[in-house]
Amino acid sequence: ALNFINPDELSMQCILIALNRFLQEKHGSKMAFLDGNPPERLCKPIAAHIESLGGQVVLNSRIQKIELNADKSVKHFVLTNGNIITGDAYVFATPVDILKLLLPEDWKEISYFKKLDKLVGVPVI
Repeated sequence: ALNFINPDELSMQCILIALNRFLQEKHGSKMAFLDGNPPERLCKPIAAHIESLGGQVVLNSRIQKIELNADKSVKHFVLTNGNIITGDAYVFATPVDILKLLLPEDWKEISYFKKLDKLVGVPVI
C-alpha cells in the first residue's frame, strides 16, 4: 500500500465532503459496490475472461527476473522456481518495493517508470 493518512489525523468531514461532491456529479463517474467479496465477484470473473480468450493466469508465483528483448519489451519472466513464463501481455501484481527491485535496468530511465521513485511502500496489517 502507499502512504495513507493516519485516520486519527484526518477529519471524516473531509472524506464526506469529497464523497458528497463525487456523488452529486451528474455526468461524472459512476460509483458502485460489489455484491459480494472481491475474489468471487471481481478476481475470478477477470481470470475466467482471460482464460476464455486463451490466456493463462498464474497465481502464487514469485518473479525472480524480468528478461527483456533487444527492443526493451518483455521477453519472459523467470520465476524463483526456475520456470519461465512467456506471453503476449503480462499483468504483474506486486508491492511497489518489490517492483522497484525487479525493474530491469533498461527501464529505470524511462519517464513512466521514474515515477516509481516517489512511491514508498507501507506494510498493511
